[in-house]
Amino acid sequence: GEDMAILAGDALLNYAFETASKAFSMEEDPAKTGRAFSILASKPGIHGMIGGQVADVQWTGQQINLEQLLFIHKLKTSALIECSMMIGAVLAGASEEETEIVEQIGRNIGIAFQIQDDILDVTSTTQELGKPVGSDEEQGKVTYVSLKGLEEAKKDVEAYTMEAIGRLDSLPYENTFLRELLLSLIHRNR
Repeated sequence: GEDMAILAGDALLNYAFETASKAFSMEEDPAKTGRAFSILASKPGIHGMIGGQVADVQWTGQQINLEQLLFIHKLKTSALIECSMMIGAVLAGASEEETEIVEQIGRNIGIAFQIQDDILDVTSTTQELGKPVGSDEEQGKVTYVSLKGLEEAKKDVEAYTMEAIGRLDSLPYENTFLRELLLSLIHRNR
């Protein structure tokens, strides 16, 4: 039921911090671990995923504009991708500036991913997607496609992705796998 689902969510959140806190005894540089831990604490929180979900729930059934929709996407979807990418960068020894670039890459990926999700909600089948299609419209949610149209949404997925790749290419490291993964997201069908 709902009560156990809420408790399970609370327990998993605490368990994530319990698990992550063990890194302090494993890592030689506790400042680096502390920075990663801080990212883990903030990105999913009220200024990240949870805040985005609150806005999404609050604005369901209301006519919102593109700026409000992007606010939801940045917090709800991008924050989690930013979180995982930034933690990896910090623990790998990236500078503050490099970590900020990685954050921007994550933000663009998250927005592109969510726009593509909105596209698939219109163009895919339940069998292909693995979840009901058309559910956003049924729930009264404004989507990127409903605001900008299908063709413009497709162009914007590519534009956000290419901007992320440009930022990735600006870093002093080559990451062929991540570059290919980003390109594959443009035309993902699930």
